[in-house]
Amino acid sequence: MEPIRRTRRSVLQRNRKQQGIWLSMLLMIFVLFFGIVSFLAADRKHSDAENRSLAQAPEFSWQSLTDGSYFEGINDYLADQFVGRDFWISLRLSFTRFMGASESNGVLLCDDDYLMEKPTAPNEAALTRNLDAINGFAQRHPELNTTVSIVPTAAGVLLDKLPTNAPVRDQHADITAIAERLQNVKFADVTDSMRAFPDRCVYYHTDHHWTSEGAYHAFMDMADELMVSPIDEYAVYTVSNTFEGTLASKSGCHDTEDTIQIYVPKPEVNYSVTYVQDGETTSSLYRRDALRQKDQYTLFFGGNPPRIDIRTDSNTGRHLLLIKDSYANCMVQLLTPYYDSIVMIDPRFYTDSADELVTAEGITDVLFLYNINTFHEDTNLYKIF
Repeated sequence: MEPIRRTRRSVLQRNRKQQGIWLSMLLMIFVLFFGIVSFLAADRKHSDAENRSLAQAPEFSWQSLTDGSYFEGINDYLADQFVGRDFWISLRLSFTRFMGASESNGVLLCDDDYLMEKPTAPNEAALTRNLDAINGFAQRHPELNTTVSIVPTAAGVLLDKLPTNAPVRDQHADITAIAERLQNVKFADVTDSMRAFPDRCVYYHTDHHWTSEGAYHAFMDMADELMVSPIDEYAVYTVSNTFEGTLASKSGCHDTEDTIQIYVPKPEVNYSVTYVQDGETTSSLYRRDALRQKDQYTLFFGGNPPRIDIRTDSNTGRHLLLIKDSYANCMVQLLTPYYDSIVMIDPRFYTDSADELVTAEGITDVLFLYNINTFHEDTNLYKIF
């Protein structure tokens, strides 16, 4: 019996070895085939699915060879130009979901097709510098009506949509902690008002921004701090039903598309919009050509220029300095009835002095408007004071 067992064992081992050889050969053929196809195919400059530029073949030099950057460039190039890249990313996501994972490439996969950014921890050193800068600015300008609003992201509002036991920070606690460190300013915490509309679309499903409706509810909540009496009516227009935002691109999840709306005050306000860096002046808050591009959220001012000046015929005698990130872009459409001018600056790209702007533009009101994730990581705000 023992020789028979040894014979069977050796046959099984031989079969396994042959199977391993065949699988290895198939894998080599597979990689070789797709490598050749990728080499022969024309290089792509941009991935619409990922909304980013793709790596191109690096230029050879002896310096890049010796410092290793050439091989890093080759690795990035082969990864980005691999044929069928979008398909493989989608396949990986499907497998990830099948295995029960709650995130993809750092994006939370939530209920009702919501994709959410993880709440960030503060860069404490930068946060302290920024809060000190705001406090110092407010102390230098007690004549101004200065308001700060740090807005939660979707993960801090749509709590019932989060994956079970998702490791997320308590954004409301973070916002409260920021408010407690500010002095001589009004603080508008809109968390409760945003949470009051869980069944409304206050955040995009596929993007990290809030929607125009979300900005509207937040504005109504902060109206007292801004010292404005909100008008009764806005006309709401749907301008797109095909928006796929940055979180869809980052995660590879393309299960749904978002709707973008704009809010027009009634009666309408006449205004001019000047992009100071480019010297361009237009009569619209909206860049409608963005609706034909991947990142349709750039409908609002085309992204984040360093400075934008808006002049209105509201005749209120008030002039607003808006210091902001991209969350503020879709709120500005709600603010035009209340100010004769709005000066928008984004400290990530604006490098001049905010104090000088106050004097030069006759500023009467200041609003700092950021989402909590951006504010936690911002390393530029304090530099403009």
